[in-house]
Amino acid sequence: MFNFKFLKPYHSEDEILEIFNLTKSSLQRMREECLKDGGDLFLEMGYFHIKGISKAMYEPYKFSAWLFEHRVTSESKYDYEILEVNKVKEGLIKLANINNEQKKASN
Repeated sequence: MFNFKFLKPYHSEDEILEIFNLTKSSLQRMREECLKDGGDLFLEMGYFHIKGISKAMYEPYKFSAWLFEHRVTSESKYDYEILEVNKVKEGLIKLANINNEQKKASN
């Protein structure tokens, strides 16, 4: 997995969509898949709510680990699944590039 350092301990759902280059429907499908497999959204995907905040939140390291384990290496049967996996991989490459830029800027 990439050795990316997130700048915040948790991110809103909108931020996760942007960071990982996902669509809202893809993310919702992933949560449903996790629940269908008997998973716990918080323990496996880092998904949680904070009282008084309308948007769902994610712990990015848990979410990133779940993506690698369940989505990036999965074999695709349908065109939309191939496109979804490719978008996730592009998002992860984007994360690596951002991390490298941040390291260079801090030196």
